[in-house]
Amino acid sequence: MVLLTGFKKKKTAVFISGKGSNLKSLLKFSRIKRSPISINLIISDNVRAKGLTYAKIFGLKKKIFDFKKRKLTENKLISEL
Repeated sequence: MVLLTGFKKKKTAVFISGKGSNLKSLLKFSRIKRSPISINLIISDNVRAKGLTYAKIFGLKKKIFDFKKRKLTENKLISEL
């Protein structure tokens, strides 16, 4: 018989472009035991976005895309997700 340990969290990607204040709130929420999400990827269009430091602090994967090259980026983004 399999021991049930709770529900499985949904893997989540967060899009940011600046300071990452919403990302910070989402990270805080995702660390709660009963939260339905776990943040696994941070996506940004800005190399200098301060919110990318959260990826380093929390050990999260980050990707930076140039959304000006729309078609190429959409395909890359879809394959990443």
